[in-house]
Amino acid sequence: MLTLALLAGAMTWRGFAYYRLDLGARAAHPDYRLLNPAGLVGHGYGMVGTALIITNLAYLVRRRFAKYIPSQFGSMKAWLNAHVFTGLTGSLLVLFHSAFQLRTAIATLTSVSLAIVVGTGLVGLYLYLLMPKAGLQPFRDRLAEIEGLLPGLVQCVDGFVRKTPATSLPLDAGFARTLFTIPRWALQARARRRGIGAAAREDPLFRLVAKADAALARDLVGELGDLAAAEVDTHAGRAVMGSWRSLHRFLAILMLLSVSVHIAVAWYFGFRWIF
Repeated sequence: MLTLALLAGAMTWRGFAYYRLDLGARAAHPDYRLLNPAGLVGHGYGMVGTALIITNLAYLVRRRFAKYIPSQFGSMKAWLNAHVFTGLTGSLLVLFHSAFQLRTAIATLTSVSLAIVVGTGLVGLYLYLLMPKAGLQPFRDRLAEIEGLLPGLVQCVDGFVRKTPATSLPLDAGFARTLFTIPRWALQARARRRGIGAAAREDPLFRLVAKADAALARDLVGELGDLAAAEVDTHAGRAVMGSWRSLHRFLAILMLLSVSVHIAVAWYFGFRWIF
């Protein structure tokens, strides 16, 4: 992000006197031939930005064929970071390429499609960072830690969770189906948090602990409830991310088509940069 901020600051500093002018006054500015969308620098921004955006799509290939690509080619996290960086940097360069003006329908369509893809990408990144990924493993680990002290509690709580499986959707579930399932997941997570307490009270030893130290018992039940609900959140997160990726890919394809048309029209009318 620091690199992105420095790049944006440098390009703004270089062309601020030009970019702040209205369209009618720009033609008389000394930097017009350099910074306008067809200029040497302005057009270069677009060429480099487009190259980065096309490179950015390599992440989709890497993810699609992850099991066939050796780990020596980089982890998925590294590829995701590169995906985010090239997408934002390429979009920034395209923004400066446009010189903050949209004078044709094709330029407007390309800019809008790029903005939508970047916007949905940032939403997806936010969802990815929020999504629980561990499933029931932390819950199992915590039960193993307390099993020696409260074996009856572990048995009761584990039995309750096994009887209340989280709803799972197929990998190809549609976006609408996923959205309509979210309320069910929310209810299931809430039911697990509440049900853990009732299951724990079935153990006589735990009831004695609760009488001796109510705060300790309440904290333990709350912790186990959150860990059990995390599995439901994991199922929900994976399904939402899967549906979102399908939507994001579709939008990316549309964006790539609009960029291709934009480049083809510019090339046809002689705007070929240094070529």
